[in-house]
Amino acid sequence: MKRSDVLAHLRIAGYHDDTRSFVRLYTENRVSLAVANAEWRRGGKMKAAGVPCTCRECKDNQQLANRSVDKPGALQK
Repeated sequence: MKRSDVLAHLRIAGYHDDTRSFVRLYTENRVSLAVANAEWRRGGKMKAAGVPCTCRECKDNQQLANRSVDKPGALQK
């Protein structure tokens, strides 16, 4: 995994307060603890500021929610 990908995943872990993913990413990749903690805090600050998450799961959920708003009853079938 590229360093930029690791940093993005650490940020996402901080956004979701996911300590398990944070520890796994930190131990499996060559990132200093200071950098990992900074990305964790940055993710938490993004959530507090109301910035939408960029992870695949959140994007999929948002698209699903948008479809249900566009077509009421579309998900009930």
